[in-house]
Amino acid sequence: MNKFQLRYFLCLLVLPFLMASCGKDDDDDDVSPNISMLTAGVWTGDAIIIEGEDITDEILESDGFDWTLYTTEFEREGTYNESYVGDPQIDGIWEFQNNERIIVFDKGTDKEYYVVIAKLDDNEFFYVQDGVEFRFVRK
Repeated sequence: MNKFQLRYFLCLLVLPFLMASCGKDDDDDDVSPNISMLTAGVWTGDAIIIEGEDITDEILESDGFDWTLYTTEFEREGTYNESYVGDPQIDGIWEFQNNERIIVFDKGTDKEYYVVIAKLDDNEFFYVQDGVEFRFVRK
């Protein structure tokens, strides 16, 4: 086999390995779609629903609390933080349970609580806690 044929053969042999290493290098490859959606940015409060009724405006009028100024951000490493009008309010740890339908906050602490996810997609995140549905949107 002459040198040209040997080089050609080696190139053909190495080419598939080089192509495989040029794939998409994205952190999304190693996490579930729910983790990707939940941690893709900041969630902003949109509505508070009790027994099918939106009480967001009532809370604003009676308590002066504007749910649309409340934000939550989840990080992939399992931390979260919540803010109101940009001021930090709560931070801690979170994790999924029950096939990623439940989020447990601050597991193993005296502040532990959980919420049931009612909806999670790229633009909306709704969860239920103690019969109250909290709705967030990504802006």
